[in-house]
Amino acid sequence: MEQPPTTGRRALVLGGGGAYGIVQAAYIQAVTEAGFRPDLVIGTSVGALNGAWVAMHPDDPEGLIGAWREIGDIRVLDMHPLRLASRLVRRSPALCGRDMVAPLVKRHLGRLTFEDTKLELGVVATNLSRGRKHVFREGLIAPAVRASTAIPGVFEPYEIGGELFVDGCITASVDLGSAVEAGATEILAIELAPPFMPKRATSALGVVSQAFSVLSRAAIDATEAVASRQAAIHVLRPDLSGLSPWRLEYRPGLVEEHLAAARREVAGALNAAGTVVPAATSRRPRGP
Repeated sequence: MEQPPTTGRRALVLGGGGAYGIVQAAYIQAVTEAGFRPDLVIGTSVGALNGAWVAMHPDDPEGLIGAWREIGDIRVLDMHPLRLASRLVRRSPALCGRDMVAPLVKRHLGRLTFEDTKLELGVVATNLSRGRKHVFREGLIAPAVRASTAIPGVFEPYEIGGELFVDGCITASVDLGSAVEAGATEILAIELAPPFMPKRATSALGVVSQAFSVLSRAAIDATEAVASRQAAIHVLRPDLSGLSPWRLEYRPGLVEEHLAAARREVAGALNAAGTVVPAATSRRPRGP
């Protein structure tokens, strides 16, 4: 089989995963330490938030981790029964009245545009009005990130130009395809898929959750298999066991643990020159 090229444009692709974003930040630092310098960054959902930082501050991954430390405990979805019941009764389009991303975006992105970044940036969202993926590449970054992180049912769809947008994970949780379309011949991706637990679901919600986990993994594997014919690809998959994408209770040592794990995994993803070492999809860790 013809081998993909190993030189040319480099892309860092950051997947979505809610409160797992702090783990992704640790992996970004490990990737930078290992000498990987991307030409473009493509991010989905929380990966768009982290990706915007990387595109603006490519040599300051510690600053990104510092921003996550400042946030402290994270609760993406407020499960207080009375507040949830009130929003359901009022037929609200979202379970959360307050978007936790909004203040972060305002503080760190403000009025910055895609043209202000040091690296080329693509922010992946789902156009709910047209029913397809949309990659923002120009204009203000903040609205694009708000659109990319609008988890359906949790946060209200975000309107841009008269059209509604929701979380990019619906159409491309790890958008390898857009990296290839942008001319990348080396792609390093950081996926944040929850660990698959091969146990019998005991509720309807459990069955739905498990089914969507399988669907997401199958879509990513299929995309990786196709894209690997055109580029050298390595997908990093942090061990997220014991963590929740909906809630993160920050504790001392959390970042250090994942940073150590990231350094070990990155050692097999990049060579001494910081070039991507391709990996087959069959090497995906399948969890416990």
